[in-house]
Parts: sequence; structure tokens; C-alpha cells
Amino acid sequence: MSGANGFVGRHVIHKLLEQKDTSNEQVIICLVRPEKIQYEALYWCAVTEEMQRSDLCIKVMPYDMLDDGVTLHDALECGLQYSTTSECPICIYHIASVFGPTSDPILTAEENVQSTENAVRALDKFYQQHPNIKPRLVDTSSMAAVRATDQTPLNGKWYTYKDWNTLSKLNKDNWGSCYQWSKAESERVAWEMVKECNERYAKEEDDDSMKKKIEMVALNPSFVFGPPPPKPIKMKDTTAKSAGSSSYSLTLIKQWLKGESTVQSRLCGDVRDVASAHVVAGTIDLDKLPGHDTDRRYILSSEERLSSEITAQALIKGVEQAGGSNSIDISKITCDTVFSGGAIKIGDREVEASQRLEHDLGVVFRPVEETMRDMAKALLQEDSY
Repeated sequence: MSGANGFVGRHVIHKLLEQKDTSNEQVIICLVRPEKIQYEALYWCAVTEEMQRSDLCIKVMPYDMLDDGVTLHDALECGLQYSTTSECPICIYHIASVFGPTSDPILTAEENVQSTENAVRALDKFYQQHPNIKPRLVDTSSMAAVRATDQTPLNGKWYTYKDWNTLSKLNKDNWGSCYQWSKAESERVAWEMVKECNERYAKEEDDDSMKKKIEMVALNPSFVFGPPPPKPIKMKDTTAKSAGSSSYSLTLIKQWLKGESTVQSRLCGDVRDVASAHVVAGTIDLDKLPGHDTDRRYILSSEERLSSEITAQALIKGVEQAGGSNSIDISKITCDTVFSGGAIKIGDREVEASQRLEHDLGVVFRPVEETMRDMAKALLQEDSY
């Protein structure tokens, strides 16, 4: 898993560890920047000790998203060493990407795309070296790959998995547009490269029964909110907070609670449900799903935006439920009442997602009010201020 120490990555690994089926071997390779390795190794050692799961194998290894797939290939080789069979399923969760303003947003966007290309190349190379494995790529894309700001849905009503962002452009003065472009382009590239690999395998295959193929699922979360990943008791007193998981959504909620910025209406999904979708996408038998390979694309989100006022009320409930003494003055929590929702108004259905998620993946997203309440409560209780 690339981006394993991020907000989503941490939650996905926790969900993987919660799986009750221990009949199959499970080796998890967490790929992080070199400077994060020590903290992450301590973190996951503490987690497995707390779970009393000596059977779990979690390795932390260095990752460079721009090294032509070298560190990712090394991780695949490492994982295979722990397997007792050469026919094991291998899944790359490609979650890592750079989000936020940088000194060169165009270069950052292009590097995001390059990291996805490297992921597919690494899996292709590994598959050629170990033809008996069962490879899969779960690409964490984004709602930004589905639509650009103010883009009209294909059906004229709401966005579906068939929509693609066709409007975002590279613009050195707009990092947001660059990021949106990078997510759409990264996902397009992944689908194209996987298709090309599979067509090549089909031409090279001598034995039709082998049916060599890289499977792929694309997951397109909207803005991801939710409680921070749990911290083991052993790690509670660590002062290395900067080494832990970070997220713009955590920062944003803290700003809202402190009154440093107004509460906004955002199309969003709960990180716990996003994580559940990742686990299923990486483990389910894709042949049992309806449609074609290119239908393995899922929007991970609630279907409409909550108003900023309802969002603020949910946050206040979280503050009240947190109890104890905290520095939050709820009178300072204010709302953005200007934004109306863009192409689709606040409160109207914005995406079609729930039915496919529940039918195909068995995942049901919880109400956004619950997400906001739990997030505020968790942040205050873990003394993140």
C-alpha cells in the first residue's frame, strides 16, 4: 500500500486487520517515505500487540513515487517471500498522491500521474517474473476524476461512475485545477495501461486456460471526513505527532471547531466506509460482479451535500458528547451561507452511488451527521489540540 501512513491508508490497514477470516495468509507492506519508517514500524508493532495477533505480518518499507516503480517492486518481492505458495493473490493499493498547494503545481500534478504509471509498470514487471500470482490494482482515484468544478453531469441530473472530468486543466496559478486534472489523468492512464498489459498477455499466452490478467478497481471518494485512525495505548504519550497520520480534513475540522474558518457544505464520505470499500475491492471475486471490467469504478460518497448549518449542528453535538474540559467555544462556530452548491444545489442529489456500493461491495455509507459528530468527538477526546 502506497500512502500507508495517510488518513485513508491507515484506516484501510485497520480494516484489513479486522477481518475475521484467518484461513489465508495476509502480508501487508506499508510503503511510506523513508523518514516515516521508524514511527510507522513502532505504530504497527503496537497495534498488533494490542490486538494480540502474533499471526499478522506487517512490514514497513520505503517508498519513492518517482523511482520508476523500484521501491514498489521491492515491496512485492518482499511480500512474496512470506507466502508458502507462488499462486497467491497480490493487491496493490495505490493511495499515495500529493494534495495541496506547492511551488510548482503543474509539476506536482504530472508527478501524481507518473506515480500511477509506475505502480502499473511495477505490477506488470512483477507479474512477468511471477506468472502464477493473481495480481490486482486498487487505484484510489477521486471524485475529482468524475467531474470538474461546475461540470454538468452526463445525464443532466447527477454524476455517476460513467462521468469523467473533462474540464480541469493544468494552470500554474490554480493548484486545485492541477490536482483535479492529475486525478482524472492518473485514473485514465491506469485503465489504459492495464488494458494494454492484458491485451499483451492475451497475445503472448500459449495456454488459454491460464488467462493471465491484471484486475483493476478504481475507487472515487469525494471529500473524506471521519475520526482519526486509532492510536495504540503504547503510542499515546509519543511526542512525534508529526510522524503520524495527517489529513487536510482533520485540519479543516479543527479550524471549523475553533472558529478560524466558516463551516462549509461539502460532498463527502466517512473514512471508515471508504476503508471498508477498499478492503472489499481488494479481496472480492470480481468475476461475480455485474458488467464489464471498466465498470469496476465506484464513487465513494454520500449522495447529497448537507447544508453548512446542519454540518455545524452535528459538530456541536460531537463537542457536547466529548465531555470533559476543552477549549471549544461553540458560539464561535459559524457557517458559510453564501455557497449554494455549484452545478447541483445543496440538498439535491449530486451523485448516484449508494445502490451500486451496497449491491456490488456490500458497503453502506453512514449519514454525514454521524461522521461529523464522531469526528469532532474523537478529536477532542484524543486531545488533538
